[in-house]
Amino acid sequence: MEMTLKDLPTQGVFTPAPWPAPYWPTYQDSINVVWSQGQPSPAEKYAKAFGLDVKEFMDKVSKDNGVDSGSKRTKCSSDNDCASRTDGSKCAIREGKSSGYCIPTWFGICHAWAPAAIIEEEPKCPVTHNGVTFQPLDIKGLISDVYDGAKVSTVFTGARYNGGDDGTDEYGRHTNDAYRDLNPAYFHIAAANLLGKLKHSFVADVTAGAEVWNQPVRGFKVYEQTAMSLEEAAQTFYGLEEYPWNAAAKSIVYVKSRLSWIFETYTDGGLVSSGEVDRYTTGKYYYYLLELDDAGEIIGACC
Repeated sequence: MEMTLKDLPTQGVFTPAPWPAPYWPTYQDSINVVWSQGQPSPAEKYAKAFGLDVKEFMDKVSKDNGVDSGSKRTKCSSDNDCASRTDGSKCAIREGKSSGYCIPTWFGICHAWAPAAIIEEEPKCPVTHNGVTFQPLDIKGLISDVYDGAKVSTVFTGARYNGGDDGTDEYGRHTNDAYRDLNPAYFHIAAANLLGKLKHSFVADVTAGAEVWNQPVRGFKVYEQTAMSLEEAAQTFYGLEEYPWNAAAKSIVYVKSRLSWIFETYTDGGLVSSGEVDRYTTGKYYYYLLELDDAGEIIGACC
């Protein structure tokens, strides 16, 4: 990994872009969901095309990643039964049933869709097998389901924040270590190296809270890099005479960067090849201070 700031790329884009798809929400019964009215779900199509017992297969899908995976949660027959919960739950009911379970709407298999969208080529056209036609979105759902629990080599960084016990200090920094898990220096080094030098992508949980939203990253760009002395940074950002953080730092660089990623959609088709992927690309600007040593290497960062 390159750590000298002047030698790091200031932008990088992963091509072809990761493909947009749903995160196949648990409360919608995962790939059992009928996303195209009048057509069977991806799971039902798969069972029919490959001679499996349809009910048995769909029951397994539901138990693994769908409504029935929440069988130990609060039972319900309408969203009103879930109103007392503070986790964004809806009453998830399987097709043909009259009751179900209160399941948070963010639960799903984004952790599977995101790497699949990076690694696998996007399905672009319908495919018929044993008289059953799979649309591109059906295939995306099946691929995503395969990636759930798949043995894919992974380098994981950061900690899981489960909510609760968090506040901010006098500088506005979160006090919970799990919430603050990823230092801006690590973020900058990783994004610039992976996207800028290696031309590769990665999966990012783009929210810091208790909910997990895994998204496939599309690009990284630095919009501003302003060199500052320790004293300038201390006065400009903290109103202090001395820089309060890393004693080993010899200089500071203020950075404004942007990370872009793909978000979810039930839109069918080859969205990358058609260029429509731009409609499903979003991102966020990040502002932080990189701490450098005498050699210009990044040795830390703040806030």
